[in-house]
Amino acid sequence: MAKKTVYFDGFCGYTVAAVTENGKVNEFSFEKRGANCAVGDVYKGRVESVHTGMQARSAAFIDCGLGKNCFLSSEGFLPDGEKLEGEIPSLPELKAGDEIMVQVVKLPVGNKGAKVTARPTFVGKCMIYIPDVPFIGVSRKIKDAELRKNMEYSAKRLKGETDGIIFRTAAPYAKRSQLKDEYAYLKNLYAEVKETYKSASVGELLYADAALPVRVLRDTLSTDIEKVIAGNKDLKEKLEGIINLYPAQTRCPVQLYGGKRDMLDSLGVSKQILSLTSPRVELENGAYIVIEKTEALTVIDVNTGKFTGDYSLEQTVYHTNILAAREIARQVRLRNIGGIVVVDFIDMQNAAHCKALVEELERALKDDKAKCSVSPMSKFGLVEFTRKRVGSSPLPHMIKPCRCCNGTGYGKTSEFILIGVRTELLNLCADGAKTIRMDMNAETLARLTEWRELLNDLNSRLNCAIYAIPHKTYNEDTVKYRTDIADSEIPDNAIKLI
Repeated sequence: MAKKTVYFDGFCGYTVAAVTENGKVNEFSFEKRGANCAVGDVYKGRVESVHTGMQARSAAFIDCGLGKNCFLSSEGFLPDGEKLEGEIPSLPELKAGDEIMVQVVKLPVGNKGAKVTARPTFVGKCMIYIPDVPFIGVSRKIKDAELRKNMEYSAKRLKGETDGIIFRTAAPYAKRSQLKDEYAYLKNLYAEVKETYKSASVGELLYADAALPVRVLRDTLSTDIEKVIAGNKDLKEKLEGIINLYPAQTRCPVQLYGGKRDMLDSLGVSKQILSLTSPRVELENGAYIVIEKTEALTVIDVNTGKFTGDYSLEQTVYHTNILAAREIARQVRLRNIGGIVVVDFIDMQNAAHCKALVEELERALKDDKAKCSVSPMSKFGLVEFTRKRVGSSPLPHMIKPCRCCNGTGYGKTSEFILIGVRTELLNLCADGAKTIRMDMNAETLARLTEWRELLNDLNSRLNCAIYAIPHKTYNEDTVKYRTDIADSEIPDNAIKLI
């Protein structure tokens, strides 16, 4: 099994995490610290309205103090539900004005509010605790039938009669005492949440899921993680504290990045992250795929591009489609694409190739933490699959609808542009620059001067003078750099940042 490296960095109020395998980024998370809402958060809500006749048997809209009402389906939400030990308790009869405890399972998207469940779950390293539902489940990634049977037996001995457990992939590595302690902790955690609920106000946050570093390590820390690299000393100490809580056989060393350049840029990760902002993804043989998201589904088109192959047309197309299937599985994870995905592979004549292609896509998607289901290829050469979105997508932090084309295209967000400016300034100073002149869009510069966290970060790390010159005619993401310039090259309207 290929060894993985996990990178963490924190700057300007954001935390970044990336997981690479053989140098290729397979997972990426980008989160603003102190964000208003996260998957797993539990709120006290008030029913605003109840509706019947929708896609669900009935549904309610809940005010959780998040700006937009949250959506609660009567079917609720339960992972791995086919292994239920008993009947799932139905939701109570709801009416407008009722107060209810709910947990966020999907973040707000566009004009839609968050999706919530009335059956909260609490996630640990080795298990997911499900209060008040008699349920047993084992991670689908545990394939061995005998091991699954043993884990199910352990769950029956461990859990209460009215509660549920789903064992995660780390569970087989843990001692029984560790599983017992984690179960007790999660059960007590729920008891505290219920007690807080009694005196809480509507819209109050009852429980917040763990911060990004905790969630990433909780989900990825296992025997195939080779090392963890932290961008600063404080983050390194925090990560070491988290890792030391886990069983010794799953721990790995945390290294401190000591370079002066931007960590993710110098280690070759930033370029891969930046490529997520483009709908076009290049394949290693010169072919490419195009990813377009619509309101209802995501469409992916496969093209041979510059690749012509050395053999027959059929073999050329088959080879390109196989590479595309592997990259598509990677891209839907990185971009956290959920819902229906339709892939227009290049037409093939060989039925065996068509079958092998669908099997390759299924195999590649098995590494995804989110549940995926692939349909057979249609007579038009289309392959459809569904993917359950878990957590939030990093793209809203990176791109926004373009204001110059009525929403038909996308441009970089101000925050993502300025984080790119930070990377470039760090690299220029690391190369020995003593004076830097930046010519940039006037509005982007105004946002830069207002972003105190970024300026404080640069001031603490750089030992050079930085001047910024505003230009009203520049595009938002246009920034031009000049180094070691004379005083005469700094105009009167220049703003000294450092």
